[in-house]
Amino acid sequence: MMKNRLFLVTCMLVFITSLQAQFTLRVAGGYSGPGIQNTENVLGPSIDPATPAIDALANMANINDSLHTYKPVHGSYGTGGNVNLGLGYMFNRYIGIDVAFGYSHSSDISCMQVRTLPQPFVGYLTANIHSYSWALGVAPSIVITGEKTGWKVYPYARLGISLPVAGLLVDNITITQPTNYALNQSFTGFLGNRTDVTMETKATVSLGLTGVIGVAYKPLPFMNVFVEINAQYLNVKGKSSTITKWNATIDSAGTSHVVNDLPARGVYRNQFNYVDELTATSNNSQNAPGGNSISNAPGTYNPNQPKQDLRPVVPGSSLGFNVGVTFFLSKKTLKKNTDKDKPKS
Repeated sequence: MMKNRLFLVTCMLVFITSLQAQFTLRVAGGYSGPGIQNTENVLGPSIDPATPAIDALANMANINDSLHTYKPVHGSYGTGGNVNLGLGYMFNRYIGIDVAFGYSHSSDISCMQVRTLPQPFVGYLTANIHSYSWALGVAPSIVITGEKTGWKVYPYARLGISLPVAGLLVDNITITQPTNYALNQSFTGFLGNRTDVTMETKATVSLGLTGVIGVAYKPLPFMNVFVEINAQYLNVKGKSSTITKWNATIDSAGTSHVVNDLPARGVYRNQFNYVDELTATSNNSQNAPGGNSISNAPGTYNPNQPKQDLRPVVPGSSLGFNVGVTFFLSKKTLKKNTDKDKPKS
């Protein structure tokens, strides 16, 4: 007898829940800052005339060799604007699931470096580095609402994971030096009077956490408008980098001409594959047998293969806000809306 009652109660609960179940379509956009602490280092191309043959990513910093100053740049590529589309299913009024598909574009992160020219040259060069990223991501999450019967305003929350599926980190560097030295040579790093460089970095699989707390206003049974605070914890691991532009502008005899130095630099100095560990067989001149990471003396390596370097990690955490609208798609809500549109007989 008791089993029959439990079975009957279970069937009633399933039936009631099915009446409240509905699909959701959510559209939102907003802006995020770097987070609360904002103490993470941001990576950019290494600009060091003392070691012009070494190409790598390093912590971005404002450096002035003439003043002997060094100030790291902190921030996150999670800072910037975003838009997203969410598809969800509410099992009942209080709990559901949501999968968000989003696009984000970071704000510009920049620094300036004044570096001493390599010997035998005298003077300084100036490097301006501007860095940004864009990303496409997926964020599956659990949805919990505090909606009650008759309430038009109610709180809600989402908690899930953040999974970037595509994107790019782009560094644009402009290097200038006021002298007329003939620096466009291998041992000086292929520098002209002005050198324009672009470096693009792709990410490997990375996983983060995302959470949202918001307030929704439901003026109609089939839709609400909302404002929410969103937070994301994410560190993105690098997969590979490619220098896609290296144009040196040479001033000579009152004229200027631009030289594309990508072919002269070769594969090793233009392409980089990242690994979690460097070994004796890694294609890295400083880590290879015969190399010296202290004196930067090169060891044995293959110049026709991409350089292997330790995997960089860039910050993607953020804290910001979004505003948007959610549509509820169910037979119940759509039927109510259709009934309102029918003329009364």
